[in-house]
Amino acid sequence: MKQMSKTVLGNFSAGLLGRLSTQVISFIMVIYLARVLGPESYGGISVVLAVISYFNLLATFGLPVVGIREAARMQNHCEESISQIFSVRICLAILSYFLLLTYGWFFITDTYLFYLLLLYGLTMLSSSWLLDWAFIGMEDLRSLAAANVMGSLCSCIFTFLLVKNAADIFYIPVIMFTGSILSCIFLYYLFHKVHSLHLSFTLLNCRTVLKLAMPFAITGGVSQVYENFDIIMLGFMFGHQEAGYYSVAYKIVLVLSGIIGIYSQSTFPVMIRLRENNPGLMGAFLKQNIYSMLFFMLPIITGGTILGTNIIETFFGEMYLGAATSFMLLLYYIFFMALSITLANWLLAVNEDKKYMDTLLVGAIMNVTANLVLIPLWKSAGAAMAMIIAEVVVFSFLVIKVKALQQEEWVDKKLLFILTGSCICMGICILTIQTLFQVHVGFLIFVGAALYSGLSWPFCAKFFRRTFTE
Repeated sequence: MKQMSKTVLGNFSAGLLGRLSTQVISFIMVIYLARVLGPESYGGISVVLAVISYFNLLATFGLPVVGIREAARMQNHCEESISQIFSVRICLAILSYFLLLTYGWFFITDTYLFYLLLLYGLTMLSSSWLLDWAFIGMEDLRSLAAANVMGSLCSCIFTFLLVKNAADIFYIPVIMFTGSILSCIFLYYLFHKVHSLHLSFTLLNCRTVLKLAMPFAITGGVSQVYENFDIIMLGFMFGHQEAGYYSVAYKIVLVLSGIIGIYSQSTFPVMIRLRENNPGLMGAFLKQNIYSMLFFMLPIITGGTILGTNIIETFFGEMYLGAATSFMLLLYYIFFMALSITLANWLLAVNEDKKYMDTLLVGAIMNVTANLVLIPLWKSAGAAMAMIIAEVVVFSFLVIKVKALQQEEWVDKKLLFILTGSCICMGICILTIQTLFQVHVGFLIFVGAALYSGLSWPFCAKFFRRTFTE
């Protein structure tokens, strides 16, 4: 278990550093583009990306998850499996782009949106060449982090050089495509140094791979409902400006989601190997993951609730104040999502794919229903509330399903008390400083994080150590 812990910690540290660097670069780009383009044009990009995401479902078809599993299980003997998955992904991406072109030609009457759709659709092709899933399965997040930072930095530099106003909007997808290609080339070079990679496409191999990926393709399709149905609905019902408000709020939350994703990527291959080699330790490993998510997320929702309006105004300007309520609500969605991902990974690691798929289906139905009811009433805030409702339902179902397989206490009451108390003290401190002094929101965030860490870590460290060494 100690060796597993070192692997997770090393991958998480490398992945976190890379993801933080990538997220910082991406966040700077989001702020710059949102200010330069304005809510209307930025909202148009968000709607286009939401439409493309549904065609991207066919392009990915759950194959990255299958690839992670194969690479994690076979480690040094995974060349053939990765080559097969790589080949099928390229074929599906080409088919998906053709279908996107057909859809745009017949159903998009706005020429401006049509060209945006085609240019942003190129990223589906570049994504099919990206071997990120193979490096996750091989637990080499350092190389993946380097590739992501390289691509993001390239995109950021050219965005600042070429995009000066809304008239330059068509440069953006071309820049993103170029950055993605750079990451693809770098990862291919590193992979080819230790493994062979070739196109391996036959109907038999294709059928086998797609059959393995089918459950993940379905769950991926259901997941897309969470992420994009609301933006499309906002765009068509209330215009691109309202979609722009919601997109800005969601982009900030995606930074947190990225950090959670890195931790999830670090622990998922370890869960798979524990299931194969030492299933008795999976309960302790699940507890450690839950502890980590609570420690990370509780202060964020506390501080975000207090400083939400200030954060939006400071980074995006007064013209985006309409995003403040959505941002604060989406923080609670991310809290439940973090816990749901932990439980979902555990189910996938023990090959309970169907239970996870059933849960996501229920959540998707709830999400669509809540959006149809709440968006007409409260616009972007209603969309955020729909996300919370759906994620709470998903989390509740996952708890029931995992409890049936892993019957033990997951959270120590003392730990929860310490974390809650630390958050309350942090909140009081932030509110006091905010009321008495005119200080930058960044300073308040720093003070809050330092206070929370100082109060909670001396008491919580033992819970993490104990779980790692059990």
